[in-house]
Amino acid sequence: MKKLVCAAALVLATVQAGPVAAQDAAVQLAEEVPATSVGYLCQLRVAYSQRWVPPILFIAHDPETGRVVISDPVALYHNGGLPVRGKVASETERRISFTWDYPVGVNAQQTRRMLYRAGIDKASGRVTVTAIPAGFDSLFQADGRCEVQPLEELSAQP
Repeated sequence: MKKLVCAAALVLATVQAGPVAAQDAAVQLAEEVPATSVGYLCQLRVAYSQRWVPPILFIAHDPETGRVVISDPVALYHNGGLPVRGKVASETERRISFTWDYPVGVNAQQTRRMLYRAGIDKASGRVTVTAIPAGFDSLFQADGRCEVQPLEELSAQP
């Protein structure tokens, strides 16, 4: 199961950006995520009208440093095939929430930031992901489940 979680970011990168970008993303992810990290592999039920929310989401989190790396098809598409950095928005014994954002658009006049939040119930693995385009009233949301695994064996192969 660990290999499934570790491979998720590579699969996402390969699907969206091709094998060369996938290799670059894997190297970057391996360099950014320490061995004590936890990986969340989330499958979401996304209605067509909510497609700013990705159907699959990978979150790597190092509890010791607070470092968070996000990889999903939408982020990879808008971030040159690379995962994006996130942060822990809040954490309790029962729930952890992550936030991340990145610019979307074709030119400087149309560029907006998409703001994301994923809230994960630690006991059940239930997740709700929300996407909001900055400056707009629109809200995109989907829910699903996450598998949680330690990322002790995270590595990148050339």
